[in-house]
Amino acid sequence: MWGGIRLALNTEYPILVVSSGSMCPPNNCVLPVGALVVIRGEDPGALKVGDIIVFRGNPSDPNYLIIHRIIILYTPSNDAAYPGQYAFVTHGDANPPGFNEGPNPASTLVGVYQSTIPIPYIGSAILGIRGFMYDDRTGQPTLQGILVIVSLILALFVFEVAEPGKKKSSNVPEKTDSSVTATNFLTSVLTPKN
Repeated sequence: MWGGIRLALNTEYPILVVSSGSMCPPNNCVLPVGALVVIRGEDPGALKVGDIIVFRGNPSDPNYLIIHRIIILYTPSNDAAYPGQYAFVTHGDANPPGFNEGPNPASTLVGVYQSTIPIPYIGSAILGIRGFMYDDRTGQPTLQGILVIVSLILALFVFEVAEPGKKKSSNVPEKTDSSVTATNFLTSVLTPKN
């Protein structure tokens, strides 16, 4: 199913959780922390100033994604930073003036914001679990995250291996008298008599 969503929306990250308040100014919050957003892959030629986009903000970390609004768009004919390519400068609506990202080449584009999924608290729960399992500064698993994973593996082991008698196989037929009789009859017919 996930592969189908990725294919349909033409991006590797079709659904994301907003993890910072940079798009949520006090007077007009567009994307609050914890919002689940739908992203669609887009041809850079279709971008326009004002679009909210997701892009890779750090070349050394391809998983570091930023969702901000395009404030300047360069086309292949007017791009001095990346001649012959599309590029963009973005700004978070809640960020102070001058705190812009870019210009960024179109190759960093992940997709364009389409909508917010209106399921309350799901995104916040995902962020809470991620914060519990991983260190936000390093991206490495935390000790409690590792302990939770080990505990789940042990629980599965105990449930599946240590108590196999509690599971009843439904695809093996039970032995009946008629099948025994038929087997005995075939054995007596097929066994040579001296």
